[in-house]
Amino acid sequence: MTLSSSQQEQLWIDAWNDLDDLLAQNQFSFILLPDYVEANLEQAQGWIQSHVYADYKIHFEIAFYKGKKPIFINAKKCS
Repeated sequence: MTLSSSQQEQLWIDAWNDLDDLLAQNQFSFILLPDYVEANLEQAQGWIQSHVYADYKIHFEIAFYKGKKPIFINAKKCS
C-alpha cells in the first residue's frame, strides 16, 4: 500500500511527537535504531522521516540493552 503525501507527513509528525514524549520522561539512556546503532535525536528524526516516506510505520519499544534502558525504534512496512 502506498501512502499519500499527507498520510506520510502525518505519520512522521506523530512519530516525532511520540519520540519527544518518550524523551521528556527522562527515563531512557539513549536511542537505538533497528540495526542497534545508537543515535542522537537529530539522527533518529532523520531516520524516522526517511522510513516514513518509504511507506514504513514507526514503532517504539523500551527494552534493556547492555544493562541500560534505551528507546528502540523499529519500522514495519505499511500494507
